Amino acid sequence: MARPSMLLLLLVASFALISVADEDPAMIGRFDQWMIKHGRAYTNAGEKQRRFEVYKKNVELIEEFNSGTNSYTLTDTKFADLTNEEYRAKVLGLGAPGRTGRQAPRIEEVAPVTIPEKGSDSDDGDLPKEVDWRKKGAVVVVKNQGSCGSCWAFSAVAAIEGLNQIKNGKLVSLSEQELVDCDAEAVGCAGGFMSWAFEFVMDNHGLTTEASYPYLGINGVCNKAKLNETTVSITGYKNVTVNSEADLLKAAAKQPVSVAVDAGGFVWQLYGGGVFGGPCTAQVNHGVTVVGYGETNSTGADKPPEKYWIVKNSWGAEWGEAGYIRLQRDAGVPTGLCGIALLASYPVM
Repeated sequence: MARPSMLLLLLVASFALISVADEDPAMIGRFDQWMIKHGRAYTNAGEKQRRFEVYKKNVELIEEFNSGTNSYTLTDTKFADLTNEEYRAKVLGLGAPGRTGRQAPRIEEVAPVTIPEKGSDSDDGDLPKEVDWRKKGAVVVVKNQGSCGSCWAFSAVAAIEGLNQIKNGKLVSLSEQELVDCDAEAVGCAGGFMSWAFEFVMDNHGLTTEASYPYLGINGVCNKAKLNETTVSITGYKNVTVNSEADLLKAAAKQPVSVAVDAGGFVWQLYGGGVFGGPCTAQVNHGVTVVGYGETNSTGADKPPEKYWIVKNSWGAEWGEAGYIRLQRDAGVPTGLCGIALLASYPVM
């Protein structure tokens, strides 16, 4: 096959540049500023043109959505140059059969757990109206899983970090990479489950620190020497009753809780802030951590307070509300909005 001539390559590149030049200058300027903000660079003019077209369509989607009356807004996040299919492939990593052939936990087989209660604590009305474990010093800074589908590890680690601070008074950033590399059940960047992560930490008698085993965002070879550097250990974990936001509330009042959600829609991809009210499904595909709950202030009879979960994500602080999303609570969906009440679990010490 003959190689393309240099003239042909130049013509292709020139066409790409002309195509961009023919666009709205304001949109081009916005795209350039977005590239600078997120440190984005492309290999050639053709790729930049393609990414610009995707970005432009996403911005049009954002502006159309924000022109409506919604409880949250969209923005051109760091995923704004990706199609929804590319975004889903890049960051969603809940699931996949385990390395040993172990299958995903079936929702109907997740044993319900009665959370220990004392006296009148069983009354939801006696729980605090608002809980924010960030303000209580039990949440480390938002981390970034990168292009590795390791959300399951970040979700579990955040729950363990929170419990360790609550029980021992020390906030220590723990290692997700140890789970990615060494958990024999999960498939590293290809996916896993929070329960498998908890079981690994139990079997290994602990987990080492982020500083000792730093995150790389790729599948690596297990550094077995680090397995003995156990900084924080757990004795077990409990599953929150399936389809019970009430029990999830009781658990979140005591400690951060690992949960699974459907984060596959463009509204998650481009979430900018506010109380997220969907659309989403109960087909969970992403692991995150509930680090509290609350409700908005009422602004009159026509706008009552909105209850929400405070959810810590692992896409960096430049996504959402400094790395968090407020997800509508008690939305009238049995599974909880986006399936948040389907696979909730938390570690115990």
